Amino acid sequence: MSNNDKFFKINLEKLLQKIPMVNQLELKLNESQWGMLEGLENNRFWVHISARRTGKSYAAAILAFAKLLEPGTQVMVVAPNFSLSSIIWDYTTQIIRDLALETERFNQKDKVIRLVNGSTFRLLSANNRDSLIGRAANLLIVDEAAIIPNDEYFTRDLRPALSTFPDSRCLWISTPRGKGNYLYEYYLRGQDPEFDNWGSARFTWRANPLLNQIDIDEARKSMSKNLFGQEYECDWITLGKIFNIDENKHLRQIEEINPGDYRYEFLGGLDIGYRDETAFVVLAKDSEENFYVVDEYVAKEGTTSTHAIYIKEIAEKWDIDTIYIDSAAQQTKADLAYDYDIYCENAQKSVNDGILAIQNLVDNDKLVFDIDNARHSFDSMAAYRWNERTEKQKPVHDWTSHCCDAIRYAIYSNLRGQVSIYA
Repeated sequence: MSNNDKFFKINLEKLLQKIPMVNQLELKLNESQWGMLEGLENNRFWVHISARRTGKSYAAAILAFAKLLEPGTQVMVVAPNFSLSSIIWDYTTQIIRDLALETERFNQKDKVIRLVNGSTFRLLSANNRDSLIGRAANLLIVDEAAIIPNDEYFTRDLRPALSTFPDSRCLWISTPRGKGNYLYEYYLRGQDPEFDNWGSARFTWRANPLLNQIDIDEARKSMSKNLFGQEYECDWITLGKIFNIDENKHLRQIEEINPGDYRYEFLGGLDIGYRDETAFVVLAKDSEENFYVVDEYVAKEGTTSTHAIYIKEIAEKWDIDTIYIDSAAQQTKADLAYDYDIYCENAQKSVNDGILAIQNLVDNDKLVFDIDNARHSFDSMAAYRWNERTEKQKPVHDWTSHCCDAIRYAIYSNLRGQVSIYA
């Protein structure tokens, strides 16, 4: 096959030797990155599913640059928002600067570059639908594609952009976000021989030889099993709910714990809501590090003084040792101390680490809710779900968040406090 028959007319191996960043670090494209190149050469529509830290955005930037070196080409990058799409933009523009290529236009604000050879590189956000209409592209790259809610941005706005040039290409790159979205359907289309213009492939963390087992083991420890499977093994997991909580195991009448019981340490977790609910939970912890949610106060509306009355009453009833509060609520923390004699400690704020600690408790049946006094907290944790439309996995913020945050403040801060004392 001659170069004229190829989609990329530039010899990629020779080009890599001229890119200063690659040359200085003696980088070589890994299996996933070469797979991206081959996928675009052989398929008009290529769905590239690749694990975290396999260099998919950097490879896409190199391919975008290679296409821009061909005179008069149009390359567009689309992502869920400008923040995410700027990754490929930054890589590509850095290569242009490093090689001192002359440009006719370099608009950082509008994210448009035109080289002197007539090629144009443009960055677009799927959130701004009007900006997608009426543009032609030789190469269209959709970054973090699974985070975009549906494929209307492509079928309505961008598919016509690929009709202008006879040999145009579209590349979707992403880690998986479950099976309930358009990207999974596109991936299956790439595996179906009936769709001869489509192709797809999946590359786990093993595609990057620069990753070692120690890195992976650390990532595995800091994530839930499902989240690690999604981000590093590229499993098509619908993460859904965060905690594997079960009424039969984790909800009952807790009759053996009474206020002031010396066998337990009593903790409070406080999540202050300004427009949302305010949640205050009481937990009892025994010597074997079992946690029991024994009381709660949840109110959507009310002033600080109103909340303080109930919080103080519950805290005194259970003789709470420490109340952990959101470290962002410093003014409320000060008001509670000076005006109402309620003293709080700043909570540890690492959300995913805190969630992982509670997941371990739930999975080992070491977290129990009182059916009479903590039902709302149990219902919140049972309905707490991952947000599958974000680049980094984080929980959905809704009515379930407040009790879950309060519980996390208390448990994770308490566990971390023990580690800092005895480590």
